[in-house]
Amino acid sequence: MRSNARRLDRGKRLEPGLTLSFEDPADFLEVITPARVRLLQEIDRKAVAIFALAVALARDPSAVRRDVALLESKHLVRTRKVSNPGHGTRTLVERAAASIELSASV
Repeated sequence: MRSNARRLDRGKRLEPGLTLSFEDPADFLEVITPARVRLLQEIDRKAVAIFALAVALARDPSAVRRDVALLESKHLVRTRKVSNPGHGTRTLVERAAASIELSASV
């Protein structure tokens, strides 16, 4: 917050951010796993196809799809369908905000 206030004082723009807080740390740990953190890091600043994510993360595409669905339900990522020339459509995944802050309170 302090760094954001300083940026605003200097007349600079803030990048859109997202803060997600959990009352129960158990809920935090249920949603934010090491695999999901790696997924969020992989889509930093660019939209990536689910299959490409699976390859980059060396994970099964169905597991990546499940993680993306859960992260989308928590509004951390967005998905969109785009045409794949000659091969139907593919799903792209992108972050919901440029920065994501996650917190849990005990």
